[in-house]
Amino acid sequence: MRLLDTVVFVSALNPAESHHKAAVAHLKSLRSVPDVYVPTSTLTELDIVLRNNEYSRNEIYETRQALAPFIGRKLMATTPTAHQMAAMLRLGGMTYFDSLITALAQERKAIVITRDLEITKRVETEW
Repeated sequence: MRLLDTVVFVSALNPAESHHKAAVAHLKSLRSVPDVYVPTSTLTELDIVLRNNEYSRNEIYETRQALAPFIGRKLMATTPTAHQMAAMLRLGGMTYFDSLITALAQERKAIVITRDLEITKRVETEW
């Protein structure tokens, strides 16, 4: 099982980003690879990233509309157990959203698709 980190979406949305093509390929894998999922926490973090980068409400809506066909029903909810594990990871210095995807990956024995070094230190990752 693979979980897409927020960096996949951010890179896919920016054609000038050096990892754009790989990120788009990861998004497309949601349609073609059965065991690829988007954690619900990734969608929440994406909203925050867009807002912090001064996307308007309309631009955020349009971005969500464009991403919806890729994501479809390929969502994975963060469980109460993962939230507990994430709280422990934050005690060790991880950020909130990194801890959530890391804990979910640990719980589900999943690989995280990311370039985030903090996540890479704790679970198996790919890019």
